[in-house]
Amino acid sequence: MSTTDRTPSAPVVDDRLDPDRLRSHVAGYATGAARLFARGGRAAAFWLAALLPLTYLPMVAAGTATDRPTLLAALLAAHAAALVLGRGHAVDRSAAAPTDDR
Repeated sequence: MSTTDRTPSAPVVDDRLDPDRLRSHVAGYATGAARLFARGGRAAAFWLAALLPLTYLPMVAAGTATDRPTLLAALLAAHAAALVLGRGHAVDRSAAAPTDDR
């Protein structure tokens, strides 16, 4: 029987479990996810701002605008918010597209 000690003299450290490295990876993933959600939200706001005015004419024609002025005010406020939040959607998309300069 052997009496050799098989435990390593120095502890084995797994680089994947280093707290600083994990924190860096999590921060990188969180930043990427935030950018993705912001891009999606900006696109949704852009299209909402483009399509929301199509609801105004039927509301006026049906008389809903005079019957429910709060609804019209809410739609106008949503349109204004969508205009602000959707601003720059096309700029981001063209900036992200690769160019071929051959």
